[in-house]
Amino acid sequence: MEKSNKELIRESYGYLKDLSELVSDEYEYRFDAPATEEEIQNWETENKIQIPSMLKEWLLLTKNCDMANRCWQLYFPEIDEDEPENVLVGSFIGDGEYLYFSGKSGQFFIVFDGEVEEYDSFDSVLTSISVDLEEKAEEIFGEDWLEEFEE
Repeated sequence: MEKSNKELIRESYGYLKDLSELVSDEYEYRFDAPATEEEIQNWETENKIQIPSMLKEWLLLTKNCDMANRCWQLYFPEIDEDEPENVLVGSFIGDGEYLYFSGKSGQFFIVFDGEVEEYDSFDSVLTSISVDLEEKAEEIFGEDWLEEFEE
């Protein structure tokens, strides 16, 4: 049986939070309180933009978060002033790489130095973050990092 968006996002959230805790001696992290359904609905109504369902599920777990010393930041949607059809929801690596979704299509993409790279879904974004945190765990704990993680 295929998992629902809610189940997928809850699993990703738990995994990212646990990975962040594992590497917390070297990398700071923060997961804020969740957004409310009302906050999300008010934002959608005010901006006349539908937040993609997976991102909504994420926001219901944390409104804003920083992982790996703010290398990975996800936050409550903000309309891009220069391109109002694009909605800013994250900042990566701290070097000007930003995560958006299209207010028209719901497509997630990053922009860095004028280059655009699309993601299949918000879940793909979370997978990219997971891979980076796993690499950081391996740098700290070596190849057996997973054993440390599972303890």
